[in-house]
Amino acid sequence: MSGQIEEASELEQAITGWEKLMADMPGILMRLLVAGLLVIVGIAVLRLGRKMIRRAQQRAERGRDPSAPRQTIHSLVLSLFNYLMYFAIAMAALSALGVDVSSILAVAGVSGVAIGFGCQSLVKDFVSGLFLWVEGRINVGDMVTVGNQTGIVENMALRTTTLRGTNGNLFTIPNGDIRTVINMSRDYRCALVDVTVAHGQDKDYAQLISLLQNAMKELDERLEELEEPPQVLGVVNSDGRAATFRIECRCKVEDGWALEREIRLAALQCLKKEGLKP
Repeated sequence: MSGQIEEASELEQAITGWEKLMADMPGILMRLLVAGLLVIVGIAVLRLGRKMIRRAQQRAERGRDPSAPRQTIHSLVLSLFNYLMYFAIAMAALSALGVDVSSILAVAGVSGVAIGFGCQSLVKDFVSGLFLWVEGRINVGDMVTVGNQTGIVENMALRTTTLRGTNGNLFTIPNGDIRTVINMSRDYRCALVDVTVAHGQDKDYAQLISLLQNAMKELDERLEELEEPPQVLGVVNSDGRAATFRIECRCKVEDGWALEREIRLAALQCLKKEGLKP
């Protein structure tokens, strides 16, 4: 008898729960609809904001140096805008669903220390990204070496920095892993070329230096954009087979590799003209 009573009670509770759910269904559907609309509107605002930031960046870059720190600021602003919009969309959707957002924020504040310990690498990336921006060690458009990777900085976000390698590979490096940075895009660059000349030829070292220097003067006359002719520094190495002469020329950052090719070609043509073996 008691079993029948319990079954009847459970059935009555199930019916009551179902009736309550059906009564609340319009409100639940309305909340889901509002939350969905807020997400859609938020995504639209996010895309519109991205377009506005990119257009502002394009207007600021017209007629200016593309490697200016301004480009880095736009990159970081875009990254920060994305994070803030994702957070705002999530909070708005949860609030529309009836979730107490203030309690979530309070819990997040109380558990912030625990989350910080669990996400140390993430926090480290954000903090390092802020320091990279404030200190200005690298900017978008700079040619840099970070660790074992060399490339042009394509994007700087709060968490990661993206490099495009000389072979086209794209490297994404967490900002927390960036320690030593070699920046090859500041102020000027020195084009360095080493030319080897075999021993046992009819020219001594002084004559070889003079010949190479004359070839560099001719190159300077041909390349009018050089501020000064390349200088032959002298012998930097000698082994049992050949002596190595170093040629140096201060130039613009973007002209470095092309100038090195020109110097190497002019030096080899000079040696060939004199009948000398490199």
